[in-house]
Amino acid sequence: MSSKLYFAYGSNLNQTDLQEWALQQNVSLGAMTPLGRAWLPDHRLVFSLHSRRRQGGVLDVEPATGHVVPGVIFEMDETAWSAMNRKEGLRATTSGYQRYPTFAINAAGVPQQVETYTAKPTVRQAYVEPHLDYVAIVQQGYDRFALNHGLVGPTASEVLDQVAAGETPAPLIRQLFVYGTLMQGECRHPFLENVGSRLVSPRITRGSLVNLGTFPAMILPSISSSERRRSPIAPEQKIPGELFELQDPAHDWQVLDPVEEFPGYPALANGAYAMYHRTIIQVEQQDELDSQDLSWKWAWTYSLADHSLPQQPIESNSWRDL
Repeated sequence: MSSKLYFAYGSNLNQTDLQEWALQQNVSLGAMTPLGRAWLPDHRLVFSLHSRRRQGGVLDVEPATGHVVPGVIFEMDETAWSAMNRKEGLRATTSGYQRYPTFAINAAGVPQQVETYTAKPTVRQAYVEPHLDYVAIVQQGYDRFALNHGLVGPTASEVLDQVAAGETPAPLIRQLFVYGTLMQGECRHPFLENVGSRLVSPRITRGSLVNLGTFPAMILPSISSSERRRSPIAPEQKIPGELFELQDPAHDWQVLDPVEEFPGYPALANGAYAMYHRTIIQVEQQDELDSQDLSWKWAWTYSLADHSLPQQPIESNSWRDL
């Protein structure tokens, strides 16, 4: 799996720092266009690589079900990839990163094929304490792309600080938005009860609901995150549902993913079938639907992946009003 899309999660989010490196190395950065905020699902941040230039540890990602890494998707030309490969030490034998093809969830909730960089196994360590200056550079990148906005629990910056201190980070997103048979009183709600989830409150999101026979599926809208923030949800786009907080996402996804016929992101990257995608969307409170200053939050949900399935539109966009 190769892609023109690059997922950045560390110091490369800081444009000033990146340009300073390019100037020092007399390297052209090429065309590196940010496409928006994104998430690396079922991974977490670690400081596992030592950098002489940074005088300490630098960021890496590792697989971890239930966690998510915030970042930005960039569209890259060949010059940009060449520069990034050089910066990340792709050709070095005793240090540096390797290219890593995977999936990232974009701001619209759509999983996209991307590449990012992970530490080479031969040089990866359990923990390398970072220099405070490096952590500050990453934090500035978070601020540039507003990566802390819309999070209910710990912020992205708080998780970064936990990782920098050598601690195991808390899951960044624990909330799950459900709109069909996982809701209270529906046939699959016992799965949520069995994992010990806690009801937060009713919520709504954007999209279209379709009937697959005995259960619904959400079709995500094709709308940018900036457009979404500027306008309230149109009545025909409102999908009502319920927001639950998961106690142990690493365990709970192992229970819920098979229910929704989602094979997990590693299997998806290898071509496995998925009826639904476990993805991340924006949800809003029902009493704020007509407000121009929408108080939205990020939450997990399951959206339709197999659009070839026989389906009928649900005119009310509500499973309970079918």
